[in-house]
Amino acid sequence: MPPRNACRRGMAEGARLLYLKRPRPRSRIRNHRAMSQPSEPLLAELTEDRATGRIAEIYEEIRRFSGVPYVSSLQRYLATMPGVLEWAWDALRPALISGVIPETGWRLARTVRIPPAAPVPVAALRQWGVDAAGLAAIRNVAANFVRVSPVNLVTGACLGLLLTGTRPSGAGFPAGWAVPAMLAPMPGNADPLRLPADQRAVLMRFATEVDGTPFIPALYRQLAHWPGVLAWLADELGPRFAAPETAEARTAFRAAARAAAPEIVARLPAVREDGAPDAATARRVLATIDRYAETSPEMTMFGQLVLDALPQAEVLEQGGR
Repeated sequence: MPPRNACRRGMAEGARLLYLKRPRPRSRIRNHRAMSQPSEPLLAELTEDRATGRIAEIYEEIRRFSGVPYVSSLQRYLATMPGVLEWAWDALRPALISGVIPETGWRLARTVRIPPAAPVPVAALRQWGVDAAGLAAIRNVAANFVRVSPVNLVTGACLGLLLTGTRPSGAGFPAGWAVPAMLAPMPGNADPLRLPADQRAVLMRFATEVDGTPFIPALYRQLAHWPGVLAWLADELGPRFAAPETAEARTAFRAAARAAAPEIVARLPAVREDGAPDAATARRVLATIDRYAETSPEMTMFGQLVLDALPQAEVLEQGGR
């Protein structure tokens, strides 16, 4: 029987090759009508209110060091696979709590831009039933995703290296990072199965796939609480999903994160072998990371588009047009 380390190296190499050779996932699900039926499942997750013990502790640290008051669906999905989130967090935690991963993501995000949307008139917001408090909440939703999505992108790039055989033995990172102030809480993800059929149809225009399961990025599920705003965004983004400039920006952001990851991973302390995902689980996680590497740039770019297109809440308070 070969030594355990040799078996692990073999599994890691197998996962790496499958990761590199597998077909690229479709950029957007086409059959929205079929997916909009109430019987369709959504991506599995361990919600924050159900987290206990170690998972709850990790969730709390994720919120703190990402600077947002929630745990992203990527981590909630990893938490459904026994031991995976714990192993991944233990491995990457030094780079997260030191600010290296977050600051790298935010720095890269500042270089990514797409053509802006036309400003949304105050009259349109009022027609959609959005008051000053609602506008502030909408802007806060967008700000949350502009902040957290770059962190997820760089985190995923680093985790992908660990799952494909990279084994760091670095000295770690300096402490003392000034964690940014937490953004305000968001209203929560709308459940597409509880929405009226017309609103669900709009939400499903944003659907994609993760791990072979329908997935709607949380930015859009949060904005579904304001149907008029979501419908505007669906019309605005529809042509952008496949536009060359969007693809170029997405690819550049993704490539920059992958280019930054090796240096970060090299500085990590040694990662424990005990508890590492097996080859089959690693393939699932790698496929999920790869899909998030497309949606995370979109959340960053489109979240910023929303912020740039909407007026400040004070404009509504002051009766602006």
